[in-house]
Amino acid sequence: MLPAYRIILSPEAASDLQSLYDYISKDSSDNAAKMVGRILEAIETLETIPHRNIVEHQSKRIRRPVRSLPVKPYIIYFRVLEEQQAVMIHSVRHGARRRRKRF
Repeated sequence: MLPAYRIILSPEAASDLQSLYDYISKDSSDNAAKMVGRILEAIETLETIPHRNIVEHQSKRIRRPVRSLPVKPYIIYFRVLEEQQAVMIHSVRHGARRRRKRF
């Protein structure tokens, strides 16, 4: 059995989820709840398979590279913290937005 990683949601990621819910719920609270639900379900998959999708153009020397998980039209940015057996969710951004330079 694969080891389970603990999920840590940063305050920024929690704020991102609230903001996207608020934005979508202006048109439909049902659609907003479904979108947030899809994102949270995707985040749960990181408990067992966190090592995927390293974001390009990072220094090769970085110890904990930023990784991404697409949930169209959003992208979840996270890092795997091996020593804590955890996954830190840094942010949830719309895929059309420019990627942050720093996390």
